[in-house]
Amino acid sequence: MGTRERRERSDSIDRELITLFHDALSRVGIESMDAALAAVGGYGRGELSPGSDLDILILHTGIGEEQLKEFVNAFLYPLWSTNRKVDYSLRTKSETLSAASEDIKVALGLLDIRSVAGNVEMVEEVGQDALEQWRKEFKKSLPKLRSSLDERYERSGELAYLLEPDLKEARGGLRDINVLRALSKIDEIEVALDRVAAAESTLLSVRDALHQSSGRDRDQLLFTEQDKVASVLEYGDADLLMMDVARSARAVDYVSARTWDRIERIS
Repeated sequence: MGTRERRERSDSIDRELITLFHDALSRVGIESMDAALAAVGGYGRGELSPGSDLDILILHTGIGEEQLKEFVNAFLYPLWSTNRKVDYSLRTKSETLSAASEDIKVALGLLDIRSVAGNVEMVEEVGQDALEQWRKEFKKSLPKLRSSLDERYERSGELAYLLEPDLKEARGGLRDINVLRALSKIDEIEVALDRVAAAESTLLSVRDALHQSSGRDRDQLLFTEQDKVASVLEYGDADLLMMDVARSARAVDYVSARTWDRIERIS
């Protein structure tokens, strides 16, 4: 369980999607320069756990609705038929940037955009424009971001003190690390990402082991799974595993709190 395995998993998915994407383009008569396939979010970072959704963005230059519909069905049906979970968006460049301006989740996902197939320049342009927009509009975006965090904490609790924590959504979890990474891209904000590197590695490995041992894509570490996950990761017992998870969560929460203190001083 580690970075190399997650990267190899992402690379394998890339190869599969590249073939499906170009086959679908050819089938419906779309030129490869008029469309692009991009990975965003965790898939864009190459952090696919065994049960992770595939977060993809299909960019196009303004192709007609019927042809697009035919293309999407041709491209995604082989994935859907094998029960692969795909979270996809279909947009032009301007539609993508407009969505990012309105939806904080879209904005964060685009900060990790990566070209997979098709028009590479289109993806690179969207990535650069999304980053510039994030930096330009960050003061407007901060209240929405803070509100989304507070709502998530209210819903999922504090990872370090939960008996059955959600490794991704709870306070101090993987979602908070992604937020810190996004904030670090704003020049005015200092984020000590090095202080959460070990915590991120631990939490990602635990999530990988959870997906593997449960055979499901859940992120909540239930009592019934803790012994299995501890065994996969070669901990002495589940208590030692949970101590490590709590320690990692506290490290993330500490850096998050310090970062938001800095933000309040410059806002």
